[in-house]
Amino acid sequence: MTDEWTGQTGGTHWMQRALVVIIRNVNILIIYGLMHLWLVWYVMVRPIPRNGIYRFHRLRGRNRCQAAIDVYRSFYEFGKAILDRFAVYAGIEYQVEVENSGLYYDRVKSRNGFIMLFSHLGNTEMAGYFLSTPDKRMHILAYGGESPVVTANRAKVLQRNNIDMIMMQRNDMSHIYRINEVLQQGDVLAMGADRRMDDRGITCLFMEKEAILPKGAFELCSVMKQPVLLVFVTKQGAHSYNVHCHQLEVNNRLSKKDQVQDLANQYAKQLEQMAIRYPYQWFNMYDFWAK
Repeated sequence: MTDEWTGQTGGTHWMQRALVVIIRNVNILIIYGLMHLWLVWYVMVRPIPRNGIYRFHRLRGRNRCQAAIDVYRSFYEFGKAILDRFAVYAGIEYQVEVENSGLYYDRVKSRNGFIMLFSHLGNTEMAGYFLSTPDKRMHILAYGGESPVVTANRAKVLQRNNIDMIMMQRNDMSHIYRINEVLQQGDVLAMGADRRMDDRGITCLFMEKEAILPKGAFELCSVMKQPVLLVFVTKQGAHSYNVHCHQLEVNNRLSKKDQVQDLANQYAKQLEQMAIRYPYQWFNMYDFWAK
């Protein structure tokens, strides 16, 4: 595999706890501004995410100087996304508007389960904090390597919205049995579909270049025969987010192999459209196109 973003929030445990306390007592707009004091240094010492973001901006047509500036802007937006997560832990409320809300809530109110795919464009975690699902329990397949502070606070907030987490470890496949149980009982399974946990990938065109997505996510959608929604959450203002919902179609007329490829292609197309629309909220901070 390529060197990838580890998925773990930076900082020591005491620093993360202190951040929650600070946000409770200091306007978050001030904290956004203070990020500029250390952000340049942070970008300089993180070559893998820096180079990955730089390549993204070059592929969208920016020259070298523009792309270098865009790297800083992307890191700044990423910093705000991280701070917003801790702001939720501190009790701060955000306004969330759902585009295509009927598509989402019709699925939530139905008796059948469905699969919700997300990506690392925008701040998808915020959807779990503010989209309640009283009629149906949601289970989020999450990376199991996060810090104890983030894991504990995340679980506490999600529990209020009838959401829990299925922790996924790199060398343990026990989460597969839980996934099958969730969908059979008519609940929602939410999972990322743009970062690989292993070497099983599927190639798609993204920004006119070949990129490799995790094959397992689309195989699961094909096998389970459940409706599939793709959800993005983008920051709009200091205290507001938009949720964008799109439906992916499982084409039963195709062979199993072609069905998986078709789902991956649909996902990549929607992801590209959103990346063009919100370029500074592209947070896949590694070489997304590396073979």
